Amino acid sequence: MFWNKLFEPLEYTLSGILVSDVGRKRTENQDNFSFGEFVNGNKSNSIRLEIQKVTLPQAYGIMDGMGGEKLGAQASLEAAGFFSDIKRDILEILPKLDTKGREKVFTSLIYSLNEKVCQMALENNVKQSGTTIIAIFFVENRAYIVSVGDSRIFLIRNGEVTQQNKLDTMNITITENGVEKQIRGGLSQFLGMDASEYELVPHIVDLKLKEDDTFLLCSDGLTDYVTPEEIGEAISNKSGVSSVDYLLGLAMERGGKDNTTIIRLDVKAKGTESTVSE
Repeated sequence: MFWNKLFEPLEYTLSGILVSDVGRKRTENQDNFSFGEFVNGNKSNSIRLEIQKVTLPQAYGIMDGMGGEKLGAQASLEAAGFFSDIKRDILEILPKLDTKGREKVFTSLIYSLNEKVCQMALENNVKQSGTTIIAIFFVENRAYIVSVGDSRIFLIRNGEVTQQNKLDTMNITITENGVEKQIRGGLSQFLGMDASEYELVPHIVDLKLKEDDTFLLCSDGLTDYVTPEEIGEAISNKSGVSSVDYLLGLAMERGGKDNTTIIRLDVKAKGTESTVSE
């Protein structure tokens, strides 16, 4: 009995907080999300949500509507709504699948989301609309990360911060005063692309969870102004509410030109205390 208990897999819970803010320059919040049962259906300029000790499986996501395309807010809302509707079905089947099976499911999800955004644009007589997505699925003792675009997800483990997903940004090299430098261009892929002409390839990461892991998902309204090191320091040294308020405050102080959405998720073994709301 003792040995069975000693090697019994840990059961995890999640506590978390979400903030979404329109920023200082934009007049519309084109970010959206799937956080528990909530999406930003009213496209509110400022919103805060919390969860406490929810049991797995769970899934969360941030959808950043593209300001350079028409109906960016509607594109992110379409993606967030469909993701919220389908995530329970995906969570149910993930434990039954091998690696290739999960890749097929996540790729199918991305193509379905892409179709939803394209259909919305067509119905509104818009040539193209777009949104990015970063999502994380927690099942048993694993986390599966899926992304398209330039929103990011960080893992903070034992005080170290590491970015978990690849970005679909295109860098452009320019020469200025005889010096070459790179500036960020557009996106090589996003939700809302013509899938008959371009192949969508989601970035998928499979992680084994450890107790006290913290994940931070964010739109580029945060990472345009705040470094990964600053994110890791804030998560490691501040409680849930304090950390996201601090990070959002930094982004606003340094310009706040874009909408900013942040989700912090803390992984705990069942029965341990969470510090998200302290």
